[in-house]
Amino acid sequence: MKHKCQVIPFPQVASPNITELLEEFLYDQSLRLKEGTMRQYRVVVELMRHCLDSYGPNFLSDAEYQLFEKLYNYKGLEFCSVFGAEKIIAIVPTFLGEFMIRKVAASESLLRSSGTVTKKLSKWLAEKGYVGKARANKAIRFAAEASKVLPAAERLARLLYEYAHNHTPRFWSVEIDDFFTIEEILPGRLILSSLSSEIELVEIRLPDEILKHCKPGWHVNLLLGKTPRGWQIIETGNVYPNL
Repeated sequence: MKHKCQVIPFPQVASPNITELLEEFLYDQSLRLKEGTMRQYRVVVELMRHCLDSYGPNFLSDAEYQLFEKLYNYKGLEFCSVFGAEKIIAIVPTFLGEFMIRKVAASESLLRSSGTVTKKLSKWLAEKGYVGKARANKAIRFAAEASKVLPAAERLARLLYEYAHNHTPRFWSVEIDDFFTIEEILPGRLILSSLSSEIELVEIRLPDEILKHCKPGWHVNLLLGKTPRGWQIIETGNVYPNL
């Protein structure tokens, strides 16, 4: 008895794929924007492409990952060459809320542009019929908020860094290196809760010109030292706003 061979079709890439979509988006924008603005668009789109290629596979279902793994191993295709528009929309919170803060040494201007360009891209994808309006609108709202909040968080991170650099104590007895949540903002004082330390609440003294940029619920990466004058900032890291 002869056995029929089962032919398993090789997985196919999306058409258009993410790379093609981003190129089409940039071309359409170049027809209406000045070259200075287009440079910002190109930078943000390239950062998004890098984010998708690096972190997009982490958000795939098992079936999608198997498809991607075959195409990557046998044809050397990156994430953006395999998947389509839906993955762009899906990566927006990670791109703006994590990647641009953790992985990119971005200025306030670039962070503002990242929200603006992502908002325009999401709207463009819906207008072209590449994604549904409901999903696009969710990404548009997220990006619009990010264009305002991310620069403000970067401004606070810069102010904290400058303050710590100019006011580092000479001696301290205990250290806490942790992510802290801003719980309360009082005149001259900031009340923080520690994510992993046994000390639940920490109070640090800061100038009002810094405190006015703080927002309850924002997260701050700090190294604090216990001094005779209380807890003081030794080193600072990123500020993560609520988005």
